[in-house]
Amino acid sequence: MPTPSLADAPAALHQGLAQALAGLQAGHWPLQLGPAGDLAQRGPGHFHLVPELFLQLTGHTRFRLPQGDLALGPGQALLLPPRLLHAEQVTPGDNGQPFANLVLQADGPRLGCHLAHEASPGRPGILHLHSWLHPQAGAVHGWLAEAARCGPLGAAIGSMAGPVSGPAAAPAPWAAMQARALVCAAVAGVLRALADPPPEPATAEPALVARLRVLVQNQLGDASLGVRGLAAQSGCTPDHLSHVFARSTGEHLVAHINRLRMGRAARLLRETGMPGKQVAWACGYASPSYFSHCFRQHHGMTPQAWRAGAVVAAPQA
Repeated sequence: MPTPSLADAPAALHQGLAQALAGLQAGHWPLQLGPAGDLAQRGPGHFHLVPELFLQLTGHTRFRLPQGDLALGPGQALLLPPRLLHAEQVTPGDNGQPFANLVLQADGPRLGCHLAHEASPGRPGILHLHSWLHPQAGAVHGWLAEAARCGPLGAAIGSMAGPVSGPAAAPAPWAAMQARALVCAAVAGVLRALADPPPEPATAEPALVARLRVLVQNQLGDASLGVRGLAAQSGCTPDHLSHVFARSTGEHLVAHINRLRMGRAARLLRETGMPGKQVAWACGYASPSYFSHCFRQHHGMTPQAWRAGAVVAAPQA
C-alpha cells in the first residue's frame, strides 16, 4: 500500500476500514486489548478518556505503555482502554511499505476516524480525518468500551528497554469472541456512519480546525501545550491559526484548551480516585496549586468540593 495522496486519502480510509472489518470478522486479524489504564505513574505520551481503536494497515507501531512495550504489525488491531498513557513510534514495513494505520474513537455525540501516516521520522501524523456529530457515536463508544472491559487478550507486554515478550494471562474462553464481535460492530458502525452522514452544516468546519481538535486532545496533559507549538505542528503562523479557529468556532484557542482541561479534570475527579496532584499533571498543570486556582475559577469550587459533590450525587447501589 503506497502512501496515498491527499486526494486519494478519503478512499484509502474507506478501503482500509472495509479491509480491517473483513479481516476481523474472518479471524485473520489478531486483536489485542491493552491493559487497564493507570495514571499513577508519569511517563511519555498521552491518554484519552474514551477507548481508542488502532487498525494497522502497513508498517509497524510500537506503543510505549506504563506496563511495557506493545508492538502492532500489518493486519493487526489494538484497542486501548480509557486512561491508558501511551506513546507511539512508527516504522515502515519490512518490505519497504510506508507506515499507515487507522484510528477510531467515539466521544459523546462525536465520531472520529483518521488515516495516519509517518509525518516525520518515527512519528505518526494525520493524513485524512473524519470527525463529525452522528447518532451512531453513542453505540460505537458503547461497543468499544464493553470490548475494552474484556481484559487483555494475549497482548505481549515486555520491558520498555528490550524486545516485546511474555504473553499475558490467558483470558476467559468467551472473552476473545465477545471482544472481537464488539470491535467488529464498532468498525461496521463507523462505516455505516460514513455511508449515511448527517446533513452538512451551513458552514462546514475547516480541515485545519478539525485536525487541531485532535492535536489538542492528544496534548492536553502537556504543560507546554500552546498556540505557538500547535501552529508549528499545523504548518502555519500562530496568528493565522488563532484567527481561523476563532472564526470557525466562536471561541479563542487558549480558552478552548482551558475549557477542555477543566472538563477532563472534572471527569477524572468524578470517575476515578486519583489524588488531586495526579489529576493536575494529567490535565497539563505543572503546579497543583495553580490547577486548584483555575478549577475554582472555572467550576466555582475547589477540586475537593467538586469530588465530594459528585460522590453525594452519585446513585446509591
